[in-house]
Amino acid sequence: MAMLTKVWYNTAFVSISALSGAEVALQTKTISTGWSGGFGDVEGLDTFAGKITRVGSKDDLEITFDGIPVSHADFDWLMAGQTASSAWGSSGAAITTSTDDRKYRLILLWTSQTGVTSANQAITSSNEAYRRAWADVYMTQCEGSMDAGDNLKASIAFKTTIVDSDGVNNWGIWSKDTTSGTLSALNAYTSSVTKW
Repeated sequence: MAMLTKVWYNTAFVSISALSGAEVALQTKTISTGWSGGFGDVEGLDTFAGKITRVGSKDDLEITFDGIPVSHADFDWLMAGQTASSAWGSSGAAITTSTDDRKYRLILLWTSQTGVTSANQAITSSNEAYRRAWADVYMTQCEGSMDAGDNLKASIAFKTTIVDSDGVNNWGIWSKDTTSGTLSALNAYTSSVTKW
């Protein structure tokens, strides 16, 4: 894939949706993001007829963010297990807790297209784009910190298995350059079957 410019790499769009919930753009000013896992191991076992290969299970996937929140509604609703923030754009609204371990879908997008407001936005043929997504993720960390004279910072993390119980991938990667067709928006995250 031939990239025309790398300037657009500086802006990452992040969208999160709860299972059967609306897509929400993460408003946090992201300092860093990373993903890891999905690796497995193989082992050679001796037999009287020679070696056979035993394929081990693959590690869980983990997606992490460090950021400066611009609103308390940025991700507290995720830790509470809600489908969307009850305090999103509201004055004096409270975020309530839920005992549900809720599944989410997380999407990252880098693109040269202007006017983008969501990581799940369709990208036209004249623009470059790179999209990564993870489905059936659970929030496993939401930690805040602040030093004197510094900004409030937060570290959040999500985890999921590399495939679900039906053997369907919980991750996807899409990309395009300026020479080919569009990058379509993903389907609504309505079930673990319809992830993309």
